[in-house]
Amino acid sequence: MNQIERLFRTPKAALPSEMLNLLIEVDNREGRRGLDRLEAEIRYAERRLRRRGHPQAARLNLWLRALAAYRETYYPRRALFGFLKPRSNRSHRQQQTATA
Repeated sequence: MNQIERLFRTPKAALPSEMLNLLIEVDNREGRRGLDRLEAEIRYAERRLRRRGHPQAARLNLWLRALAAYRETYYPRRALFGFLKPRSNRSHRQQQTATA
């Protein structure tokens, strides 16, 4: 069964454990790319349903928030981009004077 189909089969008041289990399953099978793909599918479906005024759009918005919380917990941005921090001028100057 496709993950997006499973989102619609969950009860209206989906348990956090059910949501977490699906996100962990996608993460284990496909990694970050799978989460990106799932997010794109949910966003696409949510936009289409919202335009039609369908009540399921609110449920998909809840899944998007759960996915964002999952990512922030297991793939925090600061850890992903921590190696890109620019050097401060002070530490660069200290390195230059130490080698001179």
